[in-house]
Amino acid sequence: MNRWFRVQLFAIKTGMKPWVDHPIGNFMNALVLSIALALPWSLVQGVSAMLPSMDRWIGDPEISVFFKVKTPLSVVEDARARVLRERAVSGAEIIPPEKALLILKEQSQFPDLADALPDNPLPYTLVVRFRLGKDVDESLMAGWISAWKQLDGVEHVQFDSQWIRRLRTLLTSLQLLALGVSALVGILVVIVTFNTVRLQLVGQKAEVHVLKSLGATDSEVGRPTLWWSLSLALLAYGMAYAGVAVTMLAADKAVGSYIREFDRHFGFTSPSAIWAFIGLAGWTLLVMLGAWASVKRTVWSIR
Repeated sequence: MNRWFRVQLFAIKTGMKPWVDHPIGNFMNALVLSIALALPWSLVQGVSAMLPSMDRWIGDPEISVFFKVKTPLSVVEDARARVLRERAVSGAEIIPPEKALLILKEQSQFPDLADALPDNPLPYTLVVRFRLGKDVDESLMAGWISAWKQLDGVEHVQFDSQWIRRLRTLLTSLQLLALGVSALVGILVVIVTFNTVRLQLVGQKAEVHVLKSLGATDSEVGRPTLWWSLSLALLAYGMAYAGVAVTMLAADKAVGSYIREFDRHFGFTSPSAIWAFIGLAGWTLLVMLGAWASVKRTVWSIR
């Protein structure tokens, strides 16, 4: 066992020698790998932070129930009482024609047109708000809309937050795209590591010849290079993690303060410790896979 530790210690010292001889070149290799990792990682981290908060920072969905013109208020109040029986309904506000006309004037680019109307053409409107939960899904809301269209005096029912689903679908697609890019980056890392290690060993061709002539096996010859690859992987991962953390901090300052006006719990955060360790394990495995394949192929080919 002591011999094994001495052999590993010697391999580590030998593997760290390139950092002393060519620190800038090795640092640039680590920087390239870290950038390749940090770009998709930042995208996945940012989108993942936004998805759970979507329904909160855009507000609760609303369904607007428009009544026919000149529908009596008593009919509208009966419809409101019927709507409030649903447990997921958080509130139902009656908008009288007078208030609806004022809102139209405030939001219209041509408010004078509303003043030119001889009579108020707007009907009563019932704005229904919901508390989203695991039991409230799209099919259930579609059932409510269909039922409320049959209420007395109802002209039209409109779901005002359909764009939520489109935006959520877009963000989910971006997350899947980032995961796909991450997979491509994983393949790229193996290829880049393979070529980098190969160049490293070819540059030490004379030393490899000497070691093999002294009876060293291919594994013993390549062991220092594997330790060098491990150090390269750890440095690149640390730089990538720092880059993602800085990116999330900058995004939180630039955008997070605005989103927190709608969702006070929102925040762009750095990757959690457990996911950071899982990522480190996967990243190290990819780099070492490329390094091991390169060592096996290159050392064997050097005669």
